[in-house]
Amino acid sequence: MARKSQSVENVSQYHHGDLRSALLEAALKALSEPEPQPLSFRDLARRLGVTTAAPYHHFRDRTDLLVQLAIQGLGLLFLEVNAAAEPGDSLKAKIRAFTLAYLRFARTQPGYYRLIFSPEVRSAGESVPEFREASNKSFDLICRMLAEDDPDLSKKAARERAVSLWALLHGLAVLSSAGTLTRRLAAADENRVAVDAAIRLLC
Repeated sequence: MARKSQSVENVSQYHHGDLRSALLEAALKALSEPEPQPLSFRDLARRLGVTTAAPYHHFRDRTDLLVQLAIQGLGLLFLEVNAAAEPGDSLKAKIRAFTLAYLRFARTQPGYYRLIFSPEVRSAGESVPEFREASNKSFDLICRMLAEDDPDLSKKAARERAVSLWALLHGLAVLSSAGTLTRRLAAADENRVAVDAAIRLLC
């Protein structure tokens, strides 16, 4: 009887339009676990105590939900890296701030970070304008920093250098989260090594 009452209470709660947010939150929580398991609408519905049909009122399917969640994550990543440096800072200071903010996001938001770079989301997101726009913002920020420092730098050269930084930071973030990096580099030294490498690449 208690279980039935709890289920009725949850369904009533989500009738007020917040099931979409609850589904996104539940998915993020599941993806943030140390060893996340594949998600299905059935799993999410069970976590929230709603019917298996309820998620379809807010998302076309599981992939649609994950893309929308990734858009949220990309927005948060941009806010982190964009706020890290002051407009009048030198390029070295901006690169240092960007590097530390990026790695901090990867460490503190593992669910979002894994999702942003998952093959399923990247593939499906290419047909979603909001995803493409969100995924470009942090990359374009690097290009702008480089262009502001050197107005003669071509767009092609700026993008190539931005790709180098992106590859460096993503590689470090993935190796760190997997525990592979700690066998070769002390955790206390990760930020210093990352900043030094980023500055050598771009400055």
